[in-house]
Amino acid sequence: MKPELNYRDLTKVTASVLMLATASGAVAQENVVVQWDQFSNAGITAAGPAMDELIKVCEESLKDVKILRTVVPSIGIRESYRLAVSADKTPDLGYTWPAASVLAGYARTGKVAPLDDYYKKYGWDNVNTFYRGRNSYQGKLYAVPMEQDLMGVYYNKAMFAELGLQVPKTYAEFKDVVEKIKAAGRIPIAFGNRDRWPATNTMSLIMGLTSGRAGEEKVFFGDEPWTNPKFKLAAETFQQWGKDGYFPRGFNGIGYDEANALFLGGRAAMTITGTWVLQDMARGAKFDLGVFMLPPIAEDVPAGTMWGEGSQWQISASATQNVKDAAASYVNCLTSKENRKTWVEKGFLVPIGTTADELKAWNTLPVVKDFYAQGLNTPDTNFYDLHTTVPESVTQVLYPELQKLVGGEATPDQFLAAMQASWKTAIDKGERWVP
Repeated sequence: MKPELNYRDLTKVTASVLMLATASGAVAQENVVVQWDQFSNAGITAAGPAMDELIKVCEESLKDVKILRTVVPSIGIRESYRLAVSADKTPDLGYTWPAASVLAGYARTGKVAPLDDYYKKYGWDNVNTFYRGRNSYQGKLYAVPMEQDLMGVYYNKAMFAELGLQVPKTYAEFKDVVEKIKAAGRIPIAFGNRDRWPATNTMSLIMGLTSGRAGEEKVFFGDEPWTNPKFKLAAETFQQWGKDGYFPRGFNGIGYDEANALFLGGRAAMTITGTWVLQDMARGAKFDLGVFMLPPIAEDVPAGTMWGEGSQWQISASATQNVKDAAASYVNCLTSKENRKTWVEKGFLVPIGTTADELKAWNTLPVVKDFYAQGLNTPDTNFYDLHTTVPESVTQVLYPELQKLVGGEATPDQFLAAMQASWKTAIDKGERWVP
């Protein structure tokens, strides 16, 4: 769900972060926890105000815990953390993405600490079976997921009203809405795939709505090949969107932020992305902002949407026991029921376990309440995000192959054949993650 960083920028960010971690390690005491997170005050995951307040709250309540914090840009924390792990400079506590396949690699190599005892001690029962599975490896828990990420369709209510459009309830109605927007000379969906990861999110959504969660699990955790009919329908659908003008011209050369700017500037009627950019959408829209869930594409698939944890808290296996204990008590404070309100009201971030009634009562924007009310209404049928579920080696094939697929440079059959080949190789190497 989050983007990657340019390698040159990544190197600069990582070097500065590693230097800070090294310097802090020289003076740190056992009750000092070195924390990395991506909560800035602007852009993706702009929950910095909530993080700042809760550090103070938790330090005051715990007394013996001191947080030494470094903010790493959300577009780079994945690679920064990976490089830190490889250099044996893993921070005591990291809030990074993704879980599932990448987290399993850290667990397999002994870089992150198992957290089962802390789950029992603090009663983290708000983490349901789906999220526990995505944060486990070989039956042990290695991370604490906090925020819920959802995919949906942001739309310009004023433009919909101007064109006489209604929120679609079926996929046929969605296609009709797109055609009417095109006929009016507007861009239906602000989509840019220069960064390559946005197509992965869009494909994840389409695939879930053609295959359903059960259909995906037959492939991801079973023996069903990628070349199955439901995955082929997903590939055909995504490519057809590109051919039929659902997106702006030259979309493969447009960046994610540029696509969002098209939408926020009133040039596109919709954009399909996640809750991780709610902050920017809510602040940047000069029109009445709405959201709806894309309807099922295949007739036999139930309603649902792509969901997952935005990131998760991981504790370094190399930290001293006292620091591990301090980090766990601090995470318990951050994720506690009484502190969820701060995350929602000051960070537009909805922690796992937050109820619909709580959201209604708390002081946050209507679009935040609406997005989560819709997305969390289908917990048993919400489905997987591709680039946090498949092995990293498969993701690196997925990015360019999807770009060719949606750009019309490869057929759906060619795309699926390439994915199946990389999938088989990853399985043969023991890289597949299974919850």
